[in-house]
Amino acid sequence: MRTWNKHHRDTEGTERAVFSEIVEVVSTFVIANLLWVVASMPVVTIPAATAGLFAVFVPWVRGQSVEPLAAFFGGMRRHWYKGTAVALIDLAIGAFVTLNLLILRQMDLGQILAALSLSLTVLVAGLALAVNVYAWPLLILQDLPLRDVLQNALKLALAHPGWTVLVLATAVVPLLLSLFLPQAVFLTVSFSTSALITTWGAWRVIRRYLNEPEA
Repeated sequence: MRTWNKHHRDTEGTERAVFSEIVEVVSTFVIANLLWVVASMPVVTIPAATAGLFAVFVPWVRGQSVEPLAAFFGGMRRHWYKGTAVALIDLAIGAFVTLNLLILRQMDLGQILAALSLSLTVLVAGLALAVNVYAWPLLILQDLPLRDVLQNALKLALAHPGWTVLVLATAVVPLLLSLFLPQAVFLTVSFSTSALITTWGAWRVIRRYLNEPEA
C-alpha cells in the first residue's frame, strides 16, 4: 500500500511538472507574440520589437530559462539601433528589387541583358532574405559591430544554402496560415512561431562556429 501511494505521488508530481512546463511554453509564446504586436503598432518600432522577440527565443533554443517580459524589453533596449539599421538595409534592398521588377516589366525578357538583370534581382532578394535568417539571432548572440554581424550572417547563409532556404520557407508558413485563421491566432502565436523556427534553424548552424572567428 505504501509503495502504491509513493508511486501515485510520484506520478502526480510528474504530471504536474509536465503540465507546468506546457503552461510555461504556451504563456511564453503568447506573451512574446502579444508584446511584439503591441510594440510594433507605431510601425517605426517594428525593428526594435523584432529584436525583442528574438531576445526571448535565442536563449530559449539554447536551453536557458527565459522571463519573456524582461527578455523582450531588454532586447528592445539593447538592440534597437542595430535592429533598425538591419530593417533600413532591408527596405533599401526591397526598394531596389521592386524598382528593378517594375522596369523589367517594360522590357523584353527575351533579351540577354533583361534576363541577366532579372537573375541578379532574384539573387539579391534571395540573399537578403537568407541573411536575415541569421542576422537577427546573431544580433542577440554577438556583441559585435553591425557590419561584422551582417558579414557573419552572409557567410553562414552562403555556407548552408539548402538549410537556410528550408528554414526560411518553414518560418513563413505560420505567417501565411494566420491570414486564413481567426485573428486570435495572429495575435497570440503567429510571430512567436515564426521567430522560434528561425531561431532554432539558425542556432543549429551558428553553434558549429561559435568558437571560430567568422561566427
